[in-house]
Amino acid sequence: MEIDTISSVFVYGTLKRGQCRGDMWPFEPLRVSAVFTHGTLFDRHDYPAMTSGTDNVFGEKWDFRPEQMQRVLKVLDAIEGANQPGVPDLYRRVVVMTWGLGESGSAEHRIDADTSRKAYTYHYASDPLDDGFTHILPDHVTLGHVGPGVHWPTSLRY
Repeated sequence: MEIDTISSVFVYGTLKRGQCRGDMWPFEPLRVSAVFTHGTLFDRHDYPAMTSGTDNVFGEKWDFRPEQMQRVLKVLDAIEGANQPGVPDLYRRVVVMTWGLGESGSAEHRIDADTSRKAYTYHYASDPLDDGFTHILPDHVTLGHVGPGVHWPTSLRY
């Protein structure tokens, strides 16, 4: 079971440091790193959503001790509306690859494959467009635009 081998979580919105849910983690992380993964990012006034895709999605990778992961995932599943008995999923917990950012903060400066790491993240369980989300175009997904300075809820539209 991967819960024993993956001890990181990739976050791209309200669970990031400084965001409205950034203080809801059950433990202090060992470290938080600026990383990106591949997916498709969406915005709505109250929170973002991500699905599978090929765009670069920037966020944070939170690393924990392996023995903390069961509790971390239980808390995050409740926050994200995933794996809750008798309730349809709002998000699904999935495993993604993450890559660290070079000094410029650009995805073009990928570090060698040795720095790629698996992490859990949450993908929206249905079509975000059906629920009023707007696709954030890849050229708007940079550290300076949809990064630490963006706080949800927001009214950004692209």
